[in-house]
Amino acid sequence: MANSSQKKIAHENGKTLLALRKGFIWVNAFYFFYRIIYHWSSFGFGLAISYLLTAGLTIVLYFQINAMGQPRYNSKGELVDAGQDLTQEGLVQYAFDIIYVTWFVHVTSAFWSKMWWFYISIPAYAGWKAWHLAIKPMLARNAAGMAAGAAGSADGSAGAPAGQSKRQAKLEKRAEKGHAVRVQKKM
Repeated sequence: MANSSQKKIAHENGKTLLALRKGFIWVNAFYFFYRIIYHWSSFGFGLAISYLLTAGLTIVLYFQINAMGQPRYNSKGELVDAGQDLTQEGLVQYAFDIIYVTWFVHVTSAFWSKMWWFYISIPAYAGWKAWHLAIKPMLARNAAGMAAGAAGSADGSAGAPAGQSKRQAKLEKRAEKGHAVRVQKKM
């Protein structure tokens, strides 16, 4: 039997999934009637392919989110599993962001077809996140390691300051990072 927090998660997930279904229906109905039917003369093959690919992407993401957030009940109708909390940060939120950007592009491109270029914001944001979370720290770590190696080869020790053993330098480096380490200084 699930507790009240699981029931709350299941209820919130149900509301979120319903809102996604309604949003998908309204946005695509608007695009279909306004852009495809009303402005058929300006609707070409390229726009049709772009629309079908991005609408297909939102369908795939919706089914993925639906599978993760769908509550499961036993034969008695009691909640067994509330599913993943769809309000947590992580990949689910990125899926929501892609869906929302797609909806924005569909609605605005119904009026001005150049708005399809806004879709580039998704890989641009992914590149920015990758730079700040993975690439930049890795480059900084490599640069610091190369600088320490060059300093160590210049004075004969392997990166330890003058008058310190390698062990003492290692312990002080850990202490600077915030780990609880006791360092005994020579007197």
